[in-house]
Amino acid sequence: MGAKKDHMPKEAVTLDTEGGRRYFQSGKLIFQRQWPYQYGLADSGDGSSKVAGKFAVAPLPGPNGPGVANLGGHNLAISAFAKNKATSLDFIRYLTGEQAQRANLLATSQAPTVAALYDDPEMVKKFPYLPVLKQAIANAKPRPVAVKYGDVTAAVQGEMYDAVTGKKPADQALSDLQSKLQPLTAQ
Repeated sequence: MGAKKDHMPKEAVTLDTEGGRRYFQSGKLIFQRQWPYQYGLADSGDGSSKVAGKFAVAPLPGPNGPGVANLGGHNLAISAFAKNKATSLDFIRYLTGEQAQRANLLATSQAPTVAALYDDPEMVKKFPYLPVLKQAIANAKPRPVAVKYGDVTAAVQGEMYDAVTGKKPADQALSDLQSKLQPLTAQ
């Protein structure tokens, strides 16, 4: 395991998303599973990132080549009890329109919902990860339906922690994880 060979800082085992981003951005991690918003921060030319211009984005690895990402995201909805449903719908249309999505991408590097932006030469020049992300989204699969999502997260974190820290062998952690996940996922 990487932790035993000093490829991974001991602190990385317990980092959350933002802690991992900060460690990567400071040059303390050799790789980081990125969320699109992290790209702009890590590639910032304002001196806050030691890795700006020194990293690339690749698909998640899989057993025989690129892996498969899970679909997920932020959704917009209108309550059945909203007083101004038409105005709410207009606002959602604005937020999901190309102009607002382009502005949001430029300001935050978050993944756009407008497919054309993934191929826009100006956007790809500024955010070279867009073609990789577009392919990952095209090949993504829905998350498994979980009865208790928090319990699934806790099981994965616990078994991964035990494997990475050497508390148990990776094959045992995987077997234990499969046993824990079986009753938590819908068939």
